[in-house]
Amino acid sequence: TSPILPEMSAAFFRCSICDSCVEVEVDRGKIDEPHRCRRRECNSTNTMTLIHNRSSFKDRQVCRLQETPDNIPDGQTPHSVSVCLYDDLVDSARPVELTAIYRSTPIRVHPRKRTIKALFKTYLDVVHIARDQSRLNSLSGHDDYLSYDLNAENDDVNIVNLEDDMNTSSNRHEIRPEFTEEEIQCFENLAKRPDLYNYLAQSLAPSIYGLDDIKKGILLQLFGGTRKKFTKSGSPQYRGDVNVLLVGDPGTAKSQMLQYVHKIAPRGVYTSGKGSSAVGLTAYVTRDPDTKQMVLESGALVLSDDGVCCIDEFDKMSDGTRAILHEVMEQQTVSVAKAGIITTLNARTSVLASANPVDSKYNPKLSIVKNIDLPPTLMSRFDLIYLVLDKVDWSADRKLARHLVALYRDDNSYVSRRDILPIKTLTKYIKYARKNYHPFIGDDQSASALINAYVDLRKVGIDPRSSENIITATTRQLESMIRLSEAHARM
Repeated sequence: TSPILPEMSAAFFRCSICDSCVEVEVDRGKIDEPHRCRRRECNSTNTMTLIHNRSSFKDRQVCRLQETPDNIPDGQTPHSVSVCLYDDLVDSARPVELTAIYRSTPIRVHPRKRTIKALFKTYLDVVHIARDQSRLNSLSGHDDYLSYDLNAENDDVNIVNLEDDMNTSSNRHEIRPEFTEEEIQCFENLAKRPDLYNYLAQSLAPSIYGLDDIKKGILLQLFGGTRKKFTKSGSPQYRGDVNVLLVGDPGTAKSQMLQYVHKIAPRGVYTSGKGSSAVGLTAYVTRDPDTKQMVLESGALVLSDDGVCCIDEFDKMSDGTRAILHEVMEQQTVSVAKAGIITTLNARTSVLASANPVDSKYNPKLSIVKNIDLPPTLMSRFDLIYLVLDKVDWSADRKLARHLVALYRDDNSYVSRRDILPIKTLTKYIKYARKNYHPFIGDDQSASALINAYVDLRKVGIDPRSSENIITATTRQLESMIRLSEAHARM
């Protein structure tokens, strides 16, 4: 969306000789300036001057509406259209459903010449915005759908009319419950299952054989921890999003996993490391064609705010692009200082990245750190790092091949396991849990368990034979454990 722009609706002209005034309506964006004074006694030409302060203006805002990637026909780029909002519709809630008139307008060859181009520009002129009821309540803090300002002297008839008006056809489709009663009952029953963790992990990417531990980690990432802001201690907010890195040999279904998560995650962007630039991930500055001002366009990480950003081929990114992730993965913001625009954008996103080892294949002779070869600053920001290795094992290879051939023979994800949850239900279950449950550390027992686990992690690096101790865990790992346990509780 663009910033709010004032647009003239009625122009006020005054004659510089006799001071007679006239108001001119603006017709389709053009002001028809009076050529001569309307007063018969004066009738002088080219004396009318525009009085800016006494003209009337209305608010105008231009939004861009773009297709979602899953609705695009094969081999096409997503189309986008301009949306013009006026008066009360300006800065209203995020549009969910628009009622608009599709219009076209001519473009002038030169602003000072009357000649217009044969090509016309199209835009949508908005009449009405239908909004999501649950989001509207959270924005306004009211339970009723709109807070009417009823005067004290209004009688009962007026109130009845308002109630009737709220049930008219234009408003009826605005109130939509996000989850039905049956769905909520189904979720509550599902949460009581003792084997829920394994059951949901099996339902995640059922067509990929094995990798159970990775599926469990990614499942926790989808649920996410609680985002906290401590008011008493006055400290900054702490992130609740879990970042996961998959490193391993080629052909171990890492990209397939990312594609699957991208399909499930509520908001998210899938990008590849080689084809992404630093500005493409964060934000880039363009010039607005109408106002000729500099405007910010959001990149992949800002667009996947409150979602999961999947980055494939993480090792093939340039160092400059990768440096941008430092701020996003810990502070969860993107700071921009370009072309006179200095701002901070929200990027509260979970990052799921996949990479190959240094020589494209894992070298068992080198240590894990040398194989992965990412800067320590970036490594410590990942909550979970998985090694996906391709080992030769006769029985495992046979099972994998049988699973894959069965999958190709009849397209059925239930080949390997009979009892799994459908994707739609899993997505809704995650959405419901994220919206309604915000776990926190409740008692001393869970707190002391976390403290002991962290101290044990630090001890791992102490080697009595060598003089130097390796730091195996930082305080970020303690925060990671808190986040993962919160995600577990939420699930």
